[in-house]
Amino acid sequence: MKKIFSSIIAGLGLPVAHAQELTPCSDGTMADPSIGCVTIPANVVNANTPISEILLKVATLGTTGVIAVATLLLIVGGIRYATAVGEEEKLQKAKRLLFWSTVGLVVSLTARLLLGALANAL
Repeated sequence: MKKIFSSIIAGLGLPVAHAQELTPCSDGTMADPSIGCVTIPANVVNANTPISEILLKVATLGTTGVIAVATLLLIVGGIRYATAVGEEEKLQKAKRLLFWSTVGLVVSLTARLLLGALANAL
């Protein structure tokens, strides 16, 4: 039965796990010989990273995204304002977009500054 199952998996082209030799690293760990011994950079999240640092990185990434979107909306609002020649409704929509994208940009920049202060405090 095992041979039939192995033949079916091999015929489908699915990867099959197999044991392999590991090479010892200088820090006492073992590594795949095809990759070799690698060290994890300090800025990468791994199993030893505290949860506060992970949350700080996620929040920083989130504020970066909000800043990018708010900046893009500010540009779109400026284009709409410039092209709303004489049409009061389009002009009001453009002004509203400019106002709220500026508010979003200020709030997200403030949050980013607070995150930077929090990161320095940790």
